Amino acid sequence: MVISIVITLLIVILIIISRIIHNRGDYKDGGGTKIGGTERISFFSPANDKAGFRGEKIVNYHLRPLLRKDEYLLVNLLVPVKNGHYIEIDCIMISRKGIFCIETKKWVGHISGNDEDEYWIQRYDDPCKRDKQHRNPVKQNLMHCSVLKRVIKNDYNIECAVIFAKLEDGTYINSNYTYSVREFKAYYRNQEDNKLSIDEIKRLCQELSCYIATPEQLKEHRKNANNRYIDM
Repeated sequence: MVISIVITLLIVILIIISRIIHNRGDYKDGGGTKIGGTERISFFSPANDKAGFRGEKIVNYHLRPLLRKDEYLLVNLLVPVKNGHYIEIDCIMISRKGIFCIETKKWVGHISGNDEDEYWIQRYDDPCKRDKQHRNPVKQNLMHCSVLKRVIKNDYNIECAVIFAKLEDGTYINSNYTYSVREFKAYYRNQEDNKLSIDEIKRLCQELSCYIATPEQLKEHRKNANNRYIDM
């Protein structure tokens, strides 16, 4: 009896240690430097805002451990475009592997769409829920990438990634830029580690940090945006 209890405790301890090591990510220093992302969602916020916020939190939790301490994850940016409006970028990763402009989604159900469609479709198993149309997140994020290239005024390649925080069914997604969290982590780890120098990483972080929005700015932006078309 005593031996079985000891063995059970040892197994539990090993599982806990394994999860701690896994959650620390790829680097022993505990992950990169996260800047921004101080937004808070109240109980009375719309359901879409809550889902988006939770999706970003989940993805950021998985992205930061991929980075070294001197690499950066910038969260919740408002970047100006030519017509005086702003675009909202969920997060930007800046590391030795390059610049990654990331759009996060937490759509549940069955998702279908490709890189050329104007709209993607979200279908539910619940017959009481209607299908939803969403603007193509890939086109949206490719536009974000174009704006970023103009802002940094350099010929850096900017990787476009649309990451689904908890993708239930992506069987009918046909995209070169869309990932589950696990898929993106595998893709990122396979990239070469020499695309940006430490000096370039620091300079780009300083250049883009000024666009990190406060919770108040985000709230005002979302209120005014109303899905309008942004002319770059």
